Amino acid sequence: MKKIMILALIAVAFGMLSADISVLIRGESKASILKETTINSIRYVELNDFSTVFKAINRQDRCDGRIYLHLYDEQFIFLEASPYYSYKTESYNMHYALLRRGTKLYLPSLFVTEKLRTHFPKDVELKARVLSIAKPRDNSITTIVLDPGHGGKDPGAVGRKLKATEKELNLGVCLKLKTLLEKELGMKVLLTRSDDRFVSLQDRTKFANEKKADLFVSLHTNSSKSPAGKGLETYYLSTAQTSEARAVEAMENDVVERFEGGTTAKRKYDDLDFILSDLNQTENLESSNLLASNVQQNIVAGTKTLDRGVKQANFYVLRGAFMPSILVEMGFISNEEEEQLLVNEEYQNRLARTIFEGIKRFKFRYDRIRNT
Repeated sequence: MKKIMILALIAVAFGMLSADISVLIRGESKASILKETTINSIRYVELNDFSTVFKAINRQDRCDGRIYLHLYDEQFIFLEASPYYSYKTESYNMHYALLRRGTKLYLPSLFVTEKLRTHFPKDVELKARVLSIAKPRDNSITTIVLDPGHGGKDPGAVGRKLKATEKELNLGVCLKLKTLLEKELGMKVLLTRSDDRFVSLQDRTKFANEKKADLFVSLHTNSSKSPAGKGLETYYLSTAQTSEARAVEAMENDVVERFEGGTTAKRKYDDLDFILSDLNQTENLESSNLLASNVQQNIVAGTKTLDRGVKQANFYVLRGAFMPSILVEMGFISNEEEEQLLVNEEYQNRLARTIFEGIKRFKFRYDRIRNT
C-alpha cells in the first residue's frame, strides 16, 4: 500500500511538472528535474543541463559544428542543426535537429526519453513515468600519487650550511601534504616511497599508472652553483620537441645503452613504454599546466617567496605519467637562507598547506568540468 502511494505521488508530481523530465538515479531517493524548453512546438532540454543530471561530458567543435557527448563510457557525435547523430559505427535520426540558441545548445527531449533507452537498455528505463537511470560514472579526482624525489642511495641535493638532504625534506613535506589531502578532501593518497629508500624514475610513474591515479605530484628542492639562487618554481612536461623527436631520442638512447652499457632486452621494452607515454601525455598537458599554475600561485602567495614561475622541462619522471602531472621545486637548498627555512617544520607545514590549496583549487574546477 505504501509503495502504491509513493508511486502515485511521483505520478502526481510528474503531472504537475509535465513540461519537465524526472530523472531518478538508482540508489538515490530524490529525482532530479530536467527542465524542458519548447522551440517551434518541439520539446528540448539544454545540453549542459542534461550533462549535469547524467554526469556526462560534452565538448563542442565550432569549426565543423560537431558536438561530442560522453556518457556511460560511450561517445555520441551530433551535428549542429541536424537531427542525425552517430553512435559507435551507426547513424541515428532523432527526427528533430539539435539547435543552438545564443551560446546554448538544445537537445531534443526525444533523445533523452527514447533514444537513450535504445542504446542503454540496462542503464535507462522508464518507470512510473520517471526515467530511471544507472548511477553515472564519477569523473572526479579521487586518487593522487605523491612522489618525494630521491631517496635511499640517492640523497638529492645537499645544503651548503646545515647539510640538509633533499630526500628528507621532500619526504617530510609529502607526508604532511598526504594528511591534508586525506583529512580535508577525503582523497586516496599514495606515496611512491614512504621511507628512505631508492625508487627508480620509471618505477615512480609506473606505480602511478598501475594505481590509476588521477594526479601525479613530484616534490623536490632545488640547487644552484650560485649561493644566491632562490625562489620557487613548478614544472610540467616540455613540448619543445615533437612526439616524433622524443621517440627517436628514446630509441637512440636505447641503442647506446644496449650496445655500450650492456642493458637487457627488458630495458628496451621499458623505453618503448616511455615513447608511448610521450604520445599519451600530450592529452594531459593543458590540465598539467593549469595544475602547475594553481599550485605555484598558492605557494608564492602563502610563503611570500620569490616567484620563479611555471616552466616546462622534459623531466623523465613526468614523461611516464598518464595523468596530469607536475614537479614542484620548493626552494633552493643551496641557498643558506632558504635551507634554514626548508628544515623548519612550521615552514614545511606552510609548504604542504599551500600546495594542498593549489591542488584543491584545481580539483574543484576539474571536477566541475568533468561532471557537468
